[in-house]
Amino acid sequence: MAADRRSQECSAVTASATRRVVLLGLALALPATSALGQAIGLSDEIIADPNSGAALFGFDPVAYFLEERAVPGRSQLQTVHAGRVWHFISPANQAAFEADPRPYIPAFGGHDPLGIAAGFAVAGNPQTFVIAENRLFLFRDGNSRAIFLRDPARLDLAERNWPLVRRDMVP
Repeated sequence: MAADRRSQECSAVTASATRRVVLLGLALALPATSALGQAIGLSDEIIADPNSGAALFGFDPVAYFLEERAVPGRSQLQTVHAGRVWHFISPANQAAFEADPRPYIPAFGGHDPLGIAAGFAVAGNPQTFVIAENRLFLFRDGNSRAIFLRDPARLDLAERNWPLVRRDMVP
């Protein structure tokens, strides 16, 4: 009986130590993830092609709303806003954006809302998106998009975290 008790105590101590190691690992991994995101050049709030500087990697921000799909803009139709070059598929889309760009700029600058909810910036993929509440949301992948659609409460958390994440982004 004493041997069984010692075995149970040993198992409890081992389980407790394992939990502490896992929690420590998670605590250390989050800052590393954030630092990695910063190291890869998240220098501006709005995601852009690192080579050309084109916002949304050249996709037309107005087309998401009118065409309900991601459409690459034409480099001949462009405007500069918020330090980024924006491309469009038509002069009408360009004019709509120039008249009032706010509705067309993606939420969180195009960063994945799930990353923002977790406390760090992860660039969204302009081809993986959702329009919700008349806002454009970009996601790093389809899995992130599916989680967002299943759990709208994550948007509230992302909204609360965005000022802190934005502050920590490399200027």
